[in-house]
Amino acid sequence: MLALVCLFSLIMALMLVPGVTAAELRIGAPELPRSPDPHFGLNWGDRLYYDQVYEGLVETDGHTKVLPALAESWERTEAGWLFRLRKDVRFQDGRALTTRDVVFSLCRARNLPGAPRTFAKTLGNVEMLTAVEPHQLLVRLLDGDQRFPLAVATIPIVAAPAGALWRFASPACEGTGHLDSAAFADPALRAGTGPFKVVDFTPDRIVLAPNPYHGDHGQAWRQVELLRLTESGLIRGVLDRTLDIVYAPPAAAMEFVDSRGGVNVHLMPSTAITYLQFNWRSSSPSPLQDMKVREAIRLALPRDVLSRRFMPGLVTPTGQVALPGAPDRSPAIPDDEYDPAAARRLLAAAGYPNGISIRMLAGPSQYKVAKILALFLTQAGIATDVREETAEQVVARRRAGDYDLYCMGRIYSAADMPDTFHALLGGAGAGMAPGERNYGGYNDLTFDRLVADARAANADRPRNQLLRKAAERAYADVAWIPVFHTKSAWIAQSRVRMQPRLDRSLRLTDIDLVETAGQLAR
Repeated sequence: MLALVCLFSLIMALMLVPGVTAAELRIGAPELPRSPDPHFGLNWGDRLYYDQVYEGLVETDGHTKVLPALAESWERTEAGWLFRLRKDVRFQDGRALTTRDVVFSLCRARNLPGAPRTFAKTLGNVEMLTAVEPHQLLVRLLDGDQRFPLAVATIPIVAAPAGALWRFASPACEGTGHLDSAAFADPALRAGTGPFKVVDFTPDRIVLAPNPYHGDHGQAWRQVELLRLTESGLIRGVLDRTLDIVYAPPAAAMEFVDSRGGVNVHLMPSTAITYLQFNWRSSSPSPLQDMKVREAIRLALPRDVLSRRFMPGLVTPTGQVALPGAPDRSPAIPDDEYDPAAARRLLAAAGYPNGISIRMLAGPSQYKVAKILALFLTQAGIATDVREETAEQVVARRRAGDYDLYCMGRIYSAADMPDTFHALLGGAGAGMAPGERNYGGYNDLTFDRLVADARAANADRPRNQLLRKAAERAYADVAWIPVFHTKSAWIAQSRVRMQPRLDRSLRLTDIDLVETAGQLAR
């Protein structure tokens, strides 16, 4: 209560002052990347930076439709996927893009040492890259993945250093001219092909300017600042108009900020999902190895109550990964099953009439939610101790497998659900490597085969049927517990017009100024 009073007092003490100039854009966010290396991290704070400066072979629009980017076209041939690069693309240092840069970038993204998360699993299905000519690249896969172009949509392409020559092969790349992350401290090496270039980079402030070699450089913004701020700093920036946009604003203040006027609050469904993942790798006997216990945990969580009372309007309860209305969503899976009495009965039937004690791991962005979930679990006889780790430490702890339950979040691609299923719960069956987000080590051959068949399906209808069966298989086994989908949230000054995206990313080329009476609003 004291924290809320202090927050309210801070808000009421702020005074409105003149805003920033029309050609400058300032965006505040709670997270920014620690490194200017675009291959170093994969979370949304990293993407807020590298989506503006770098491009991939393909991209997706606000509704996850695949569009050309550095590749103007692609097709599946008997030899593999053939990508044809655009011949008019230049890096921000003026050098032309060739397949050498693509091979170097994909090798580097797959094998970058020291990165908290790499694109290794994303590229784990690639057997070989072959430069057919300077602007044609052949990608040979280990299986018949029909949706492969989506896998490389978010991998930034960087300029290969002079003399660098790499050969992409499974399981490792070979070559010379590697760049470690520290090298990106040199501004000359930060050359991308995106609409903006880096002027200055610190972990708390990134300054961008238009890339003169990009086709979209004739836009409203002559300079863009990305600022890492605390929750109070984000609120202050909105109210005193020193921020044009707040990305991922604090939920507790959104209603108050909206009531002050002069801003637009954007809320829309997104593909961000919060879920619980079990640790299946424990060598010692664990209550969670009993499906009755896992089902008790599911029944102890009031997804609908969380949606209505704790985060009203910001989340929607869900029992599966697919969004409502999606063709691959199963009608057989309920979104809410809250029944704490039944949870206690299941615990007793499993041999735990006095309940159990478990440990839950959460990162900074999921910690508050994890504490609420733990409260309800404890009330149902599942005493839950929540431990918070930093964003870097939490990945190592998950990989170590020293917790019973993980509270996690993921922004997935609705356009490539086979990859999403495999990343979250895929094991080593059906000829695939374990999924990159399957930290708990779930392994079910039937599930893996359904996902593999969905990857290989060449039509939407059979693919969607297989995905529904995979979702139902995971539900029946209580392989994981989806909790809710989080809506995308932005606050923007009324002079700014923006287009929210289903994948929660923010593209500067989707932001412009509102015109009023023939003049730009200021």
